[in-house]
Amino acid sequence: MTRTGTRSRADQALREEILYYCRESVRTGLNFNTQGNISVRVHGDDGFEGVVITPSDVRYDAMRPDDMLVVDLDGTVVEGDLLPSTELPVHLAHYRRRPDVQAIVHTESTFVNVLGTLGRTIDPVLLNMVLYAKGPVPVMPFEFSTCAAFGERSAALMGDDVDAVVWANHGLLAVGVSLKLAFKVAVAVEENAEVLFHASRVGTPHVLAYDAIALPEGARLP
Repeated sequence: MTRTGTRSRADQALREEILYYCRESVRTGLNFNTQGNISVRVHGDDGFEGVVITPSDVRYDAMRPDDMLVVDLDGTVVEGDLLPSTELPVHLAHYRRRPDVQAIVHTESTFVNVLGTLGRTIDPVLLNMVLYAKGPVPVMPFEFSTCAAFGERSAALMGDDVDAVVWANHGLLAVGVSLKLAFKVAVAVEENAEVLFHASRVGTPHVLAYDAIALPEGARLP
């Protein structure tokens, strides 16, 4: 419930799920301290459409479910007492571009950033990467990342067929039809980036193509 007594547009289970994945991002080395952010799209019975997003400048180990903010697609905070993530405009630009996207995970993991500082596209060399990210992850040239214009360029570069984009010298934005899947994308891209970095030092890695993978009938994603 909100302070006014009306029912929240983000139920407790969703708030707890977001917090869980925030802390998982630290546990798995994708983020630390206050790095990164997470959002999930929400719809209301009254036609409301917006996102639940993590607050700005709050350590994950100190964050609570009630710290999450609900904002509409114009960026107006409709629930919450803290400031939303500074990259809220970027999240909203991606949601506007991709109606299929229901969740966004921004991470600042090491090997994604290694390749990002080199301006090197993260080619899929591991199965999980090609299954979840669905193709090579492009690198956006460095610029400050807290405005809608940056978000629109980021969304355009990622496009409609791949589920992640690297921000050079900054990190990764991963999307999915659920928060669980968006997080899997972020994990898969970082693992792939590490293997690609090491493999490239000793040879020419074999790159996988999503369209060339024949999934056996009844196969499930790992």
